[in-house]
Amino acid sequence: MKTFLFILLSIPLFGLSQTDQKPNYNDSLITVKGVVKDTSYDVGFYNTVVMNKSIGKGIFGEYDGSFSISVQKKHKIGISVVGYQTIYISFKDSAYKPVYNVELFLQSLEYVGEEVIVHPQKTLEQLKEERAQIAKREVPVVTVENAIQSPITALYVAFSKREKTKRLVAEMEYKDKQADILREILKIYVNADILTLKDNEFEEFISFLNINTEFLKTATDYELITYIQGKYEHFAKIKEGF
Repeated sequence: MKTFLFILLSIPLFGLSQTDQKPNYNDSLITVKGVVKDTSYDVGFYNTVVMNKSIGKGIFGEYDGSFSISVQKKHKIGISVVGYQTIYISFKDSAYKPVYNVELFLQSLEYVGEEVIVHPQKTLEQLKEERAQIAKREVPVVTVENAIQSPITALYVAFSKREKTKRLVAEMEYKDKQADILREILKIYVNADILTLKDNEFEEFISFLNINTEFLKTATDYELITYIQGKYEHFAKIKEGF
């Protein structure tokens, strides 16, 4: 009789222990749909990058501040808009839903320090236009035609130190223009937590990139960020080695 009573009492307790276990959804894929807003004034174009900090990959938001990204529920997301503080969100401790809708209010960056001249940071759209317009300044070159028409002029252009200097300066200007654009792009990536570059590493990394001019001119924002991210991983490993 005592044995039978013990079995009866054990059954409901066993049932409770099974149903009391909650499923763990932290590895499940969720979609985060959101929008960033500046409540102080109307922003015409939100330069937004949405970064999955847990795996180091991200996307660009729409011009109106909206975005949609798929991540694992446990992942941490950083939303960066040029000129504003980065916002971090995570749904690890939230009740599971396949889709989360969020509305995020931006706070402007504030700096306190010595008086400096601040140049406004360019947007990716502006830099894309500048990339497409990269061109080398034209300088005289020797051709068969002008050599036949004026052999003296052709010899002068080909061998004059002054003309050689002009071509060299044009080439240096061309490379400086590319470096200036890359520098602006890298600043945006650093502000968006896509890269972690120190101020004194910018020039070294630009040289390390050795980016093809035609690719710089024609690549989409996604192709460019993917290429630069891949190069940065190699750069960081080399720096760690030293």
